[in-house]
Amino acid sequence: MDLFQRDIEDVNNESRQLAQKRKIVSLLNKSEKPLTIPGICKKVKLSVPTGTKLINELIERNVIIESGKKETDNGRRPSLYKVDPDYAYSIGVVVLLKGISLSVFNLEMAESVTFEDEHFELDNSPECLERVVAFVLNAIEKSGLKGKRILGLGMGITGRVNSGTGYSYNYFNFLEESLTDFFAKRFSFPVYIDNDTHVLGVAEQFFGHARNIRNAFVVNMSRGLGLAIIANGEIVVGEQGFAGEFGHMQFAESDKLCLCGKRGCLGTEVSGYALEQNFQEQVDAGETSLLMVNRSRDKIKYGHILKAAVDGDALAISLVHNMGFKIGKALGNMINFLNPGAIIIGGEFARAEEVLIDSIKSGMTHTALLLPLRSCELMFSSIGTEAASKGAAAIVLRNLKLI
Repeated sequence: MDLFQRDIEDVNNESRQLAQKRKIVSLLNKSEKPLTIPGICKKVKLSVPTGTKLINELIERNVIIESGKKETDNGRRPSLYKVDPDYAYSIGVVVLLKGISLSVFNLEMAESVTFEDEHFELDNSPECLERVVAFVLNAIEKSGLKGKRILGLGMGITGRVNSGTGYSYNYFNFLEESLTDFFAKRFSFPVYIDNDTHVLGVAEQFFGHARNIRNAFVVNMSRGLGLAIIANGEIVVGEQGFAGEFGHMQFAESDKLCLCGKRGCLGTEVSGYALEQNFQEQVDAGETSLLMVNRSRDKIKYGHILKAAVDGDALAISLVHNMGFKIGKALGNMINFLNPGAIIIGGEFARAEEVLIDSIKSGMTHTALLLPLRSCELMFSSIGTEAASKGAAAIVLRNLKLI
């Protein structure tokens, strides 16, 4: 796809026109409403004759389409233009400890198709990496994307990732090259990778509650616990891309061993994994739950417990409420430290908003200073289950300056 995948190296007339066309497409795709040709030319600083020529060429290539007429008081109404949302697509892939998913999005970030493998288990092996490649290729084949323009693939993977270099340090670190370089040889389009929590932050930044907030926390409460920090409108990644390891804050006083090898990590007290453990311990101690009616104890996962809490199960409510208070205390400390304007709870735990919201607020009140607490709004993600894959796909458009 020459328009976005071709490098602009030489400074000549052809490369200048290509760069100008990219600016036009970028402007229109970012614009909340269609624009007239004079309006486009003014914003990208082109003369009307030059802009008209370039826009007509983009129309001929079906990149730009007409989108109605501008309302005027008198005279001929000028045409309005926008980017054809189905001219090209981006792919979002999310690789978690338990499961992998792929979603396809058009230029308006409307999801067209999704594929999941709930039986996938992530491990640091060549066989698992090949399974990821096979899953992506098979999903693309089934999606009907073959022959269509794919701008690239964004991947959110659990663990520590350096998005700048493309290296994954916890998984697939046996490669002699970066993970992005490996994928570049297997796929016919660019690949961008980042931590799964960071891509959740990207989703909230462009499509969710953080869209108009300069400073915010996006908490990823799922099987693990992570944090995307948005500061001055940018996601903080840190020196090597490891910023946001919220689950490894030394918070708890228990002797539970974390996956990192240390004890006392917040994630051992607040996470889907911890919720499963706590539920099993309570059942062993004689507590009862409706979840035990149709399932054996070892078949109950944290998603079942969250649903049970929302449905009114007393044990599930107690466990989730207790976690809410603990993470609220941790977030209160973070409020004192960075003074965010909003905290957005995302991930699988977002479904339990009714159970969590008061307990989180209570925990925050215990540790946060009054003034920064008053200016921080607690919200739950509104994007839904597609948030991570949407954020991963958005990385592609962000890198191309299309959002």
